[in-house]
Amino acid sequence: MKRLDQLTFTRFIALLMVLFYHGAGGIYLRSFDIFPLSPLLHAAPTAVSFLYVLSGFVMVLVYYRPAQKFDIRSYWTARFLRIYPLYIVSFLMVWYYYFDISRIKPQKILANIFVIQAWIPKYAQSFNYASWSMTVEFFFYAVFPFFILWSYRQSTKKLITVSLILWTVSQLISYVLWIGYFPEQELFIVYFPLFHLNSFITGVVGGIWYMRVGQTQEIKPVTNSLVLAAGVLFAAGYTIISTVFTQLPHDLQPMSGLLAPIFTLIIVALALDKTRLSKIFSHPVLVTLGETSFALYILHVPVTWIYIRALETSSLADPQLVLDYTYLPLMISVGLLAHFYVDRPLRNWLKKILEHISMPLLVLDLAIIALSVYLSYRLRFDVRREFESYRSTALMMFWSAFILRTVFSVAFKALRPETLYGTLIQFVRPVLISVTVGSVVVAGIILVGYSLGRFENFPRSVFALDWALTLGLSLGIRYVFRFFGIYKNELSSV
Repeated sequence: MKRLDQLTFTRFIALLMVLFYHGAGGIYLRSFDIFPLSPLLHAAPTAVSFLYVLSGFVMVLVYYRPAQKFDIRSYWTARFLRIYPLYIVSFLMVWYYYFDISRIKPQKILANIFVIQAWIPKYAQSFNYASWSMTVEFFFYAVFPFFILWSYRQSTKKLITVSLILWTVSQLISYVLWIGYFPEQELFIVYFPLFHLNSFITGVVGGIWYMRVGQTQEIKPVTNSLVLAAGVLFAAGYTIISTVFTQLPHDLQPMSGLLAPIFTLIIVALALDKTRLSKIFSHPVLVTLGETSFALYILHVPVTWIYIRALETSSLADPQLVLDYTYLPLMISVGLLAHFYVDRPLRNWLKKILEHISMPLLVLDLAIIALSVYLSYRLRFDVRREFESYRSTALMMFWSAFILRTVFSVAFKALRPETLYGTLIQFVRPVLISVTVGSVVVAGIILVGYSLGRFENFPRSVFALDWALTLGLSLGIRYVFRFFGIYKNELSSV
């Protein structure tokens, strides 16, 4: 399917609204930040809903292939690479900003590493508060294969009906919860992934209509332009009116998909558009800005924090004035640089690695690392007070193991599917070496910390327990994979 470049720039427009909502407009926005433009410029919740609808539509353009088998591994690799590399860069930038992260609950850190923070309302806005939407996106990615395979057997009319029913039910539930429980349950009502599914599904169904019907429809350019203009005017008009008549859903409420059907019409009309507007939106410069929108979104919070702290600690006479003039150009520059010189190289590098490893094994190994460290300390120190005295040591051991054991597992090929079906030596050796080297290095890090007075004790028996647990559980998981023949057909066809 040919890419529809005119849609790409709309991402950048939506992201500008998010930046303005988060205070990045500075001096460039002040002349326009007046009614009725102000509600439009700060309509970030509405823009987020638009992005979810657009995400569903674009994913159909990429993956809607009724005559082909859905390659789930390639799909997940592509989706993972689309988001996670820059996501983890933004996480590390927040880590740098806080510097001493040892006081933060490991559960909160893990929720962010595994991109599940929005499923746990109290963690939804933790660390990079904008990254909650990545949980939502990964949820969409999980739902999409099932929905798209189901849609192959359904009529377009039925799909439209299902999407509208889902949208109606979702809006009623969101509105009732908002009226009855906001702001007490804000983190649940606003950020919980299920409340955003209707936006994505509406976009997916719009994409299916476009693929099945829209491309062959004889629609007059004038009619299509009128639909596009009417959709934009309706969305803009509602955004303005709802700030005047506050009994209407407004502020954060539209983020749950209130205008999703209108956005779908706008996106479909723009996809079908062949006027000068599409030619303008397809200009390489504007398309490039659209392609940098993800980098702009996921990095703008940590960049803001780090930049503001640098200005505040500088000797500048008026740091706020400097911020007002420089922040927006800085963020656009950061987005461009990150897209071309960080995101792309990281994706290519990770893609080469992921071609040879099993993602399910990697995720299970990470879970084993967390469980093993916890059990090792619990089994060794069953008295709560004694266990608490080792808390800082346990945290350092966990984070060292979480990072280094993963590196060693990749380096010693312990995550490769082909090792599951070799001889006993080929099966055991990569895991044994990676776990043992990891244990030695982690123990060395704790020993250095103990020698420097960072930790009170050096728990030798814990390292032995952790090694045995990690090795046993890792081999056990791999035996389960081998027993059930996971990857066997895939490997035999290579």
